[in-house]
Amino acid sequence: MNSSWFRKLLLSYLPVFVVVVTILFLVFFQSLSEQNRKQALKADEFLTEQAVRMTDSSLKALDYQILRDTLSSDDLKRFFRTDSEDVYGNIVANQRMDDWKLNYGIIDSVYLIRLKDHFVLGDGSGLLSDFQDQSFIAPYIEQRALAGKWSGKRGYKPYESSDPSDVITLVQGYPQLTSVKSGYIVVNVSLSKLKTTIAPMYNPDLTFIRFSDTQGGILMDDGTDKHEQSSVLTRYVSPYTGWVVESGPASGSLSRIVLNFYSIWVIIALAVVLLGVAWVVHVTRRNYKPISQLVSLIRTSALIKPEIGHLGQPGGNEFGFIQGALEHLMEETTRTRQKDKETIILQKKHRFQEAVEGTVSVRETEWQTDLLAFHVNPAGPLAFMLELEIDRYSQFADRYQPQDQSVLKFVVSSVTQEIAGLSSASTWAEWVTDRRLSAIVWVPAGADGPSLSLAIGGQIVAWVRSNLSFTVTIGVHGMAANLEEIRRSHEIARNLLQYKAVLGMGCLLDAARLDGSEYRAHDYFGTIHALAQAIRLAESGWRRHMDELFEQITDSVSSRKEIESFMQFLHQQLNRVFLELSKDYRNVWKDIGAELLELLAAWESLADLQQGCTLIFEAATVKLLVLKDSQRTRAVIGDIRAYIEENYPNPELSLDHLSDKFAIHAKNISKLFKEEAGCNFVDFLIGLRMDKAKQLLISTSKSLQEISAEVGYFNYNSFNRAFKNVAGFSPSDYRKQQADR
Repeated sequence: MNSSWFRKLLLSYLPVFVVVVTILFLVFFQSLSEQNRKQALKADEFLTEQAVRMTDSSLKALDYQILRDTLSSDDLKRFFRTDSEDVYGNIVANQRMDDWKLNYGIIDSVYLIRLKDHFVLGDGSGLLSDFQDQSFIAPYIEQRALAGKWSGKRGYKPYESSDPSDVITLVQGYPQLTSVKSGYIVVNVSLSKLKTTIAPMYNPDLTFIRFSDTQGGILMDDGTDKHEQSSVLTRYVSPYTGWVVESGPASGSLSRIVLNFYSIWVIIALAVVLLGVAWVVHVTRRNYKPISQLVSLIRTSALIKPEIGHLGQPGGNEFGFIQGALEHLMEETTRTRQKDKETIILQKKHRFQEAVEGTVSVRETEWQTDLLAFHVNPAGPLAFMLELEIDRYSQFADRYQPQDQSVLKFVVSSVTQEIAGLSSASTWAEWVTDRRLSAIVWVPAGADGPSLSLAIGGQIVAWVRSNLSFTVTIGVHGMAANLEEIRRSHEIARNLLQYKAVLGMGCLLDAARLDGSEYRAHDYFGTIHALAQAIRLAESGWRRHMDELFEQITDSVSSRKEIESFMQFLHQQLNRVFLELSKDYRNVWKDIGAELLELLAAWESLADLQQGCTLIFEAATVKLLVLKDSQRTRAVIGDIRAYIEENYPNPELSLDHLSDKFAIHAKNISKLFKEEAGCNFVDFLIGLRMDKAKQLLISTSKSLQEISAEVGYFNYNSFNRAFKNVAGFSPSDYRKQQADR
């Protein structure tokens, strides 16, 4: 390609680059604007909700206070039951209203209306006929308006000469629970003070909040200007008052300007895209002629055969035709190379397994031919087998994705070959299972083979421990001079890995280390039987039996298969002894057995197995002890209940008394009594005494003091209080009520 053609293409497509960058900037600013819009909406939603909660909380608290005082205040009761001549009653009622104003700063004014003499107490006290607020309260007195609800916005002035203030009003009838009212309590809340409570929550220069009543009237706003409907971002309806609260950006604020210009970014982006499309069309038309000439040249050449299809037909897609021509040539080459590579890899791994595992008969001459075919050059006549296994493979598989697992396995395989190469040894290594790598390592002639095998294996274990996040255990055996000896060394080295549960993980295992161990005969089955019996009886001695079992396994250097057989026998023994017990004990064993089987499927080292068994058996022992205690003490609860029913008049009857009587801790009695009787001891005892007291009140003429002493109360006030809590009446009222029936 000459320089003029290069400059032509550069100047043709450089504007496209500019257009793309411009679009990216526009998309960025548009995304930023959209994000700001969403954040503003979320902030408005939160502000509106908090404003409603603040307002509702203030009004609810005031409403609740008025209702509570209406039901319980003696001051109000006195005011509504007397007349205007009771000066002291007016004073204390006025003090009650002052307390409301003092405790609730949002109150504008409060007044009381007594219907008996149409007297109004409060700001503008006097007769109702002369009261300035008569027109508002009249519908409530005539019961045409429902009391207990907040009114809409209205103007209120206690005196004709005073200026009206904007308030909302709560009217409560007195008394509450009857349809005939003695009077009304009227509380006016100042909208300006209510507005002041939510003012610190936002900046009115940036955000506005508008409260509207159920009729659409404006209760509170941030100014005299009317905010456009389109500027409202959030509407929230109060579940308490039914008011509609709207919020959004204030007029002239930056956030509102950004929101209004949101669509402009979209228009600019579309315009830039259209400009870029027009420019690309123009450049394509101008540069089409050289491409057409190139296509014609390829068609007239012998590079593409007619059978590639429509790509070679006149009028087809020129770029597709060029691409097809190149891909056709590249695919054929790549396919052939990949097929050969995959075939060699699979053949090499398959042949390795056949040779070392002895699945097929391979003569020594065939073995030597295979080494040449797979480019394996033995460093010497003797070789040893190296079996590498990834420790805690289940954790390894959970921690890494399949692709990462393949990379880490490739690293381990490469490190094995490189460390062997540093000692002038040659290696043929293959992953024969997901977790195990088998390697034939040929040592150089004249080298100390056994020492070299231990050195190479130890270096591999140390490198993996230092540089990777997992460990490996290696078994080595040899020296082998032919294929038959290699197979025998492979079997011995693989079996060595069975002992890593006892000898330890992340280390090097060799036959000499195993042969040097002391083998002793142990009574495993007797120990397992004693352990099962101790667990069944929830005896503390089970720890000693379990420690003895694992000491026997360690002392005899048992393989993984042997350890698994011991644990299966332990599971069978536990299953047998628990099946002979009651259903409660079998339910405990059901949980123990499931956890034990799960542990047997997941353990890696002997320490893991012992720790897991300890945790399982500790939890089981606790459950069995609780079960034993509950069965032993539950039988006593029936006797305790009968004793209470016979001795309930005894004033000294208590949990401590029962504890001394039945030799059971008071807390256990309380807990078990509640489980059996469905209530605690005190409630049960009081229920018995009150039932007897009701019977005596109805059927006898005994005095209240006599009945109190007869049911276990020397103090009549205690008896009166307990009876009233249970029956809802005092003993005297209860006797009178029953006598009137």
